[in-house]
Amino acid sequence: MSMREISGLDIADFLSIFQQIEFFTPFGERERQAVAGFARLVAYDVGDYLIQEGSSEERSLFLLLSGGASVVKQGASIPLAAMFPGDFFGEVSFLTSRPRTSNVIVHPPVDACQAIPAIPNFSSLGLPEEVQQATATALRFSSELMTALDTVLRIKIKDQIIQHLTCRVDVMHDRVVRVTGQDPMLSVDEELEEQLRDGYLLPLAERERTKDRLIEQLAAFLDELNHCLVVF
Repeated sequence: MSMREISGLDIADFLSIFQQIEFFTPFGERERQAVAGFARLVAYDVGDYLIQEGSSEERSLFLLLSGGASVVKQGASIPLAAMFPGDFFGEVSFLTSRPRTSNVIVHPPVDACQAIPAIPNFSSLGLPEEVQQATATALRFSSELMTALDTVLRIKIKDQIIQHLTCRVDVMHDRVVRVTGQDPMLSVDEELEEQLRDGYLLPLAERERTKDRLIEQLAAFLDELNHCLVVF
């Protein structure tokens, strides 16, 4: 079975999934309902691409529910990272017009004794058999979601993405230092640092622009770290 969008889930099904995912912890019930209207469930087989490097046409955010995937960049001899249930990816293109900077490809199944657990209770939704037999499943959110939400909810989503990007940068930085001996440093301009310190004192629109600038800088630094591994 190749990549396929699965129909038949309603808002309640997506809310049940959201309750089990850390990404949605800060969201209230109404906020989750607003996001659930834009959620789609997609099933994948071995070798399917969730994201293709260089693509600028498809700007969805993905959240893995079951199975595993590898982050692979052209020119790299090894995967840059592994994705597991609960991980999300594609966030930079989702929020910006930047093309995809790497591939995300579905892993082959692992041995039963090393099986990657899916999101708890995911199988209890009564999903079609083709979904249960898929190597991986993910939630997909199109970039149109961000134009439909109010500023407060957009900022919450961006805060979660910033937290995730920061953790990913830390992991990749440690890996670059360990593998290459290089020690690249993230540089944040003084104006942005001042705005980040002001935090909730800023008007909502300015606060959101600050989040956008920070996401751009984190994404650029992550690209730099990935490049260090590719050329090593």
